[in-house]
This record gives sequence, structure tokens and C-alpha cells, in this order.
Amino acid sequence: MTLSYTTSGTETFTIAHAREIASRVATDLKRVQRFYGAPSDAWIDAYEAELIHLLKNDVVGSVVYGYKRNEKWTAATLRYTALPGGVLSTNDDPGKILPGVDISGATFSSFLTYNARWIKLSAGDRAAIEKGCPFQRSEGVAPSLEAGYWVDDHKYTAGGRGLGRSTVRL
Repeated sequence: MTLSYTTSGTETFTIAHAREIASRVATDLKRVQRFYGAPSDAWIDAYEAELIHLLKNDVVGSVVYGYKRNEKWTAATLRYTALPGGVLSTNDDPGKILPGVDISGATFSSFLTYNARWIKLSAGDRAAIEKGCPFQRSEGVAPSLEAGYWVDDHKYTAGGRGLGRSTVRL
């Protein structure tokens, strides 16, 4: 005789879940800082606070943190992309940041895109969310890679949401 079990459930995404995910990104950024000198602790704190706020409001599409040279991302760059809600996946530990990338002439930067939910919000709701962020972003065009390609390597999840991390491979 074969037995079959079905389970279902819902989980409410909370600020604690957003903090858990964002803390893993902040840990990655601390490792980038250790290897390359930036971002500063103050900027890591600001990026973490921004990510917590945007995750809680479910408006993150993707965010890139890394070094740009001639308006292109170097291999010392990390990309985080929102995972579809309700996805069952692993929750990796942060780490495995590539050391020793040539960043001469490059500066640390970040680029964020919003998801489709953001577009559906009213202008007032978008303004209220932006007001809750520790800094204001400007509009721009997403930089491309100067060399290599993106490889998905980590997933940071909590409360039925998450971010998939990609690193640059040469």
C-alpha cells in the first residue's frame, strides 16, 4: 500500500523576513568591501535598509552592486533578482565572493530595477515607498558587463520570497 500526503500553507512575509534576506546581501557587500575597499560601512547600512524597505513593499525587480569602469560592470559585481513568490528553494549562506579582480579605474556603484507591481502602484504610493528609503535613486540605463557572463549561484529566501544572486564569470 502506498501512502500519499499533501500539505499546504501560507506564510505572511514580514519585516523580519525582509531583514533576513537583506542581511545576507549586506554580508556579501562586507566581503566585497574586505576584498576591494568599498562600499563603506555607511553605504552597506543604507543599501541594506533600502532593500529591507523595498522587499517589504514587494517592489524589487533586481539590484546590482559592484564596480563600474567606462560605464560597464566589472567582474567584481553581484546581481540580485527577485524570485517568484511562493517558490520553494534552498536558502544559501552568503559568501564565495571572487577576490583579486582588477578594479583599477573603477568605482563602486549600484543599479536597481523595480518589478511589475511597482508599475501598477499609483504615483502617490510609489512616492511614499521612495520616501521611506534612506537615499533617492535616479533614473538611468542598466550598464552591461565589460566581460564575461552572469551565473546564478545563491538564493536567499524567507517568508515565501527571496533573491537569487548572480556573479560574473569570465
